[in-house]
Amino acid sequence: MKDIDEVEVENFRQLLNYLKRLASDGVTPLIEKQVITMLGYSLKFFSHLVMESYFPKIYRLTINKNLFRENRRINEIKYLKYPPKEIVTKYGRCNKPNESVLYAGFDDVTILNELKPEVGDLITKSVWKTKGEQYLKHCPIFKNQPLDEEFINPRTFEINEKFEKLIKEYPTNVREQIRVLTQFVADSFSKRITSNNHLDYIFSAYFASKILNEFENGTIEAIYYPSVKNTLSFENLAIKPSSFDDKYELIEVKESVVIVDPSNGRKGYFMMGLSECKNFDYASGKILWDNNKFTQPKENIDSLTRKYNLILD
Repeated sequence: MKDIDEVEVENFRQLLNYLKRLASDGVTPLIEKQVITMLGYSLKFFSHLVMESYFPKIYRLTINKNLFRENRRINEIKYLKYPPKEIVTKYGRCNKPNESVLYAGFDDVTILNELKPEVGDLITKSVWKTKGEQYLKHCPIFKNQPLDEEFINPRTFEINEKFEKLIKEYPTNVREQIRVLTQFVADSFSKRITSNNHLDYIFSAYFASKILNEFENGTIEAIYYPSVKNTLSFENLAIKPSSFDDKYELIEVKESVVIVDPSNGRKGYFMMGLSECKNFDYASGKILWDNNKFTQPKENIDSLTRKYNLILD
């Protein structure tokens, strides 16, 4: 491979720095259009590490009232999956408006910290496993380590080691350009969003869309990225809907109600389990709850139902 000029690398770095400064004080609709235009027309170079990994089991937590505006039981499998793209109106960490991805994790604590449910919320945990030993072709986000320097994320550290070995094959300036872009992408995915302004996700959403829909001729199936809410110590997955449907199936559902949340200085969450189900009618997309089987005594269920207005039918 032929090397590029050092000036080209520096110009590329300056472009990315300008974009970062442009959005540093929050993204407004006016800046949104400018950023998207600059990214589309100026950022011609794109490269990223591609891996194939086996994620045999993944988890999702759904806050029921976000779907129904009340603590109503979920009876259809479709509500536990990704939203239809037609109703996606905001940027997310890994999606632009009118784009749908399935967000999943590997442990309850990480997902709870991402979702931030409140006391009294009815939560549905869904467990999904691969249909056989199927691998996901994905792009990992790996350049940044936890802010607490006493800890490292061993999984992203290992991926970074692999990345550094691979790019040694490239000429000096090409290698530097790849590093600059990879770091910018990592910073975009690691950005802590402190406001309710969904436009602040614009960079990570842009790169996620590019990775899943354009990069490698659209063959990338997922993005493996560190959880910002958990200080980059654990990871999440954003999976393309078609790949999720092809490779994963629902094996278990559990209902819980949030009894304690981190408000008022409390640490973490406490969930009271209500019921669980492993029976599904996949053809009709139904969850076959058994109303005679609860994980709490009936008096506890009745008390919780009255207290939090739960609708478990």
